[in-house]
Parts: sequence; C-alpha cells; structure tokens
Amino acid sequence: MLRTLTLLVALSAGPVLAQDDAEPRKVAETYLNALTGSGDEAGKDLLLGGVTMNAQLFALENWKLKAKDPVKKEEADLTHAVHSMNDLDKAGHSALTKLMGMDQIGDDLKMTELSQADATKMLGPTREKAAAFTKAHPTLSYVMRVGKEVYWHPKNPMRAVLSKAGGAGKYSIEVHRWTVLSTEGAAKTPREWPLRVVRFKSGKVDTGWKVLPASDWNAE
Repeated sequence: MLRTLTLLVALSAGPVLAQDDAEPRKVAETYLNALTGSGDEAGKDLLLGGVTMNAQLFALENWKLKAKDPVKKEEADLTHAVHSMNDLDKAGHSALTKLMGMDQIGDDLKMTELSQADATKMLGPTREKAAAFTKAHPTLSYVMRVGKEVYWHPKNPMRAVLSKAGGAGKYSIEVHRWTVLSTEGAAKTPREWPLRVVRFKSGKVDTGWKVLPASDWNAE
C-alpha cells in the first residue's frame, strides 16, 4: 500500500514540475527560434528591457538546449534591496571619482595622484557593498550582475526594473538558466553559452517571463 501511495504521489508531482518549467522554456525556445529565423522575429521582443540594435542584428544558425541548472527562486524585502542598490551605486560613484583623480571642492575639481594601494583602498567600500547585496539578495544580485563590470552598464535592464519596483513591500524573482549549444561558421565550431529566463514581481512591477540579455555587452 505504501509503495502504491508513493508511486501515485510521484506520478502526480511530475506534471506539476513540468508545468512550472513550461512557460519559461517556451519563452527560451521562442527567442532562440527568432534568432535562427525559424520563428517569428517578434520573439526578440522577449528580451528584458527591449531589443537593442545589437540584439536586433544578432542571429544564430542553430541551437539546442543542452542542460538546465536548478531553478533559482527568491522572495525578500524590496526596501532593503533598493537601499542595497543605492548604497552600492553611491560607493561606486565615489570610488570612480577618486580613481579619476578628482576631489570635489565646491564647484572646483582638484586633481590628485593615486598609487595602486590607494586605489585598492578606495575600491574597498564598493566591494563591501557588493558583498552585502549578494549576501542579502543572492538571486536578485545574480540577475543584476552585482560584483561584475556589467552591473554598471547603462543597458543593464534589471537596474531599471528595480528602480521602478517601488520602495516598499516584497519582491519575488525566479531564474531559469539553460546551457545552449550552437554551431557556428563554415567549420561548424561548437559554442556553449548561457540563456537565462527571468521573472521579477513586486507591488508595482511584473516583468512577465523575459530573456535576460547579455550579448550586447557581456558574453556571460
């Protein structure tokens, strides 16, 4: 009797898990088909933040979803997440100003000469803020690329999403990451690269399932 119940539970759980995966997988496949020309070009509109010029021109000859990582899910305090982003931005801007050799004194700029040791010390607060963000909001910081140069890129769409999300309540985020295998060029050189489908929700924002862009500024 116990074995029968266990089997019934396992069989009933299967379709539920598949259904959870179905919508983000459909988004991934629709986007990839748009890149190969085998699907509707509008599939590129599934990119979070919209289609940039580079994304519009990007094309694939073929694709295959080779593997899938465990799903990342997170629900946390939105106020703390926004404050974490703002603290990191302030530290980064301050470090950048100092690394450029400029101290703001009223309306004047004073040029200074920095040693490598001084520069490392100045970047310390930025690393500390990034580490704090990552520790408190691991999935959100992963999608925002906290700790990487791409975080600061003006086309990073998740920064805009978080800015519009409001400053109170909770947020939830879910990330599905596949490894895509494609062959390129006359030599049919194989290339493996990640494709992430994400959904962010708060009281003011629901992105729906979107492809997290990377090709415009970062191969990762």
